[in-house]
Amino acid sequence: MGITITQLEVEVYVHATENIDKVVNSILEFVTTNAPIVIEVLYGHYGNPIYRITSLIDDQRLTREILTRICSSLVNKDRLINTINIRVDSKGNVYIRLDKQEFVRGRFVLNDGDDVVRVRVKVSGDIAEFINEFCR
Repeated sequence: MGITITQLEVEVYVHATENIDKVVNSILEFVTTNAPIVIEVLYGHYGNPIYRITSLIDDQRLTREILTRICSSLVNKDRLINTINIRVDSKGNVYIRLDKQEFVRGRFVLNDGDDVVRVRVKVSGDIAEFINEFCR
């Protein structure tokens, strides 16, 4: 049947105490300069700025390239494979959460905490095939 990756979205929140330039540069390096990046300024309870950085990619070649990079470099790939069923929703979205601090250092480490780079992949087709193609 095959799989089709129809979309990949990256989202991260950067707080005022963090270096936004480092995070933005890491995102740019991650998605390449071919993908649009949107930076929104939100405000916390005490008026402190919180930056929401997103990138939505519809290009199938680029989404495959990014996924291949994630899965080939993921430090704890076995954890992704063992927990894939809780990372997939009924609409065919696969959610991968990467540790933000490690991400800025150039390492991909799965992390289910709050301080993460959230990657949502919209997959059309068999999720088992998706795992075999990108994560094994």
